[in-house]
Amino acid sequence: MKIKLEKGIACLDIDIHDDKVFDIIIGKDVPGTSHDQIKHIISEGIKTHAPKGIIHKKIAVIIPDDTRLWARGDIFVPQIIKTLLGLGVSTDNIKIIIALGTHDDIDKDLFPQLAGFFCSQKVEILNSANKNQDRLVHIGETHKKTQLYITKEAVEADHIIIFGGILHHMAAGFGGGRKYILPGIAGYDSIQQNHSLAMRKDGSAHPMVRQAKLRGNPINEDLNDAADLFLKNKTCTYIAIAANGTGDIFHADVGPLHKTFINGCKKLDQACCIHVPQKGDFALISAGGHRTDGQLYQSTKALFNSVNIIKEGGDILFVAGCSQGVGNETFSSVLSTYKDEPEKLGRKLTETFTMPAYVAFRVMDILKRFDVTLISDLSKRETESLGFKYTDSIENYIECLKGKGYIIPYAENILPILDT
Repeated sequence: MKIKLEKGIACLDIDIHDDKVFDIIIGKDVPGTSHDQIKHIISEGIKTHAPKGIIHKKIAVIIPDDTRLWARGDIFVPQIIKTLLGLGVSTDNIKIIIALGTHDDIDKDLFPQLAGFFCSQKVEILNSANKNQDRLVHIGETHKKTQLYITKEAVEADHIIIFGGILHHMAAGFGGGRKYILPGIAGYDSIQQNHSLAMRKDGSAHPMVRQAKLRGNPINEDLNDAADLFLKNKTCTYIAIAANGTGDIFHADVGPLHKTFINGCKKLDQACCIHVPQKGDFALISAGGHRTDGQLYQSTKALFNSVNIIKEGGDILFVAGCSQGVGNETFSSVLSTYKDEPEKLGRKLTETFTMPAYVAFRVMDILKRFDVTLISDLSKRETESLGFKYTDSIENYIECLKGKGYIIPYAENILPILDT
């Protein structure tokens, strides 16, 4: 059979014998929703859930950064702003805040990609504060002792509108919802405190910190607590979207934060959790193309989703464009420095935790248990220095594969689950 795996704006063409493939996993047959229909859902939802006296309230609209381009903020954020203006809200009362978490500031020239040209011309758009102490406000402490610092402009708002996608997440269980507050608009130190809950004192990863797990996941519990603390004296509307197994948005919903988030998680599981009867000897996976694979750091989500259905010691062909490079210097340096000593890194993380180092820790575990070959824009030297294998001949790679395996063209969107 002939298959295509997206890599950046291009595709990798692969020819593999049918009898070597258990299945091509693309999720349930859930049709995408048109942009016009999503716009309608957004407008009606904002109107329905608008707080009394909205024209007098300061409004913060929280949106994803450039690692979530699939959410199409360039199309849907303008609809949010136009709806607010239609309700009589002044542009002076609206601020758009990009939820960076610990990611680098977005250049103003790129704001139209995240919020559309209309918004970039009409409304003030800000990066969240991250390490900028002058723009952080301490609002309290969670039950797990996370000191919660939040971006000042969000704290000053009366009404919060969160726009963003829901997807499976290797630490929080699911991305989206409450995660746009912490880590989204939180301070760097608060984020590291929360994420450090992923490690146990013995230097091992907490077993409940994983995809699709909310109850019993200490990171998720802390995120919920932080969201409630932030929203204590505010009103909030969440505009949730989710993508199906081929990356098309199929779900859009508007309502209260926690209820809308949980409903979206259920919809995502129904569309993208795919049960398979047995593990494969290999998997050919793609992070899904240019809207999701700009950085290796972000693309690793595809790896975390896929490994559960591959036999220990099996082969993984990991396709990710990485046009922006590795994407995080800490992630890169930790992978290179500790690639043969993951246990040493685990002990270090219990003393000094950073999320990029933790992601590297989890990636190292995969590289230790599987043979992962990365096809990207990275050089052979850089690929191998990070612990991945390299090939310059996809034909030879496919020919040398043993046994039978799976193909996952949009692995960031799919969570395969082994039937037990």
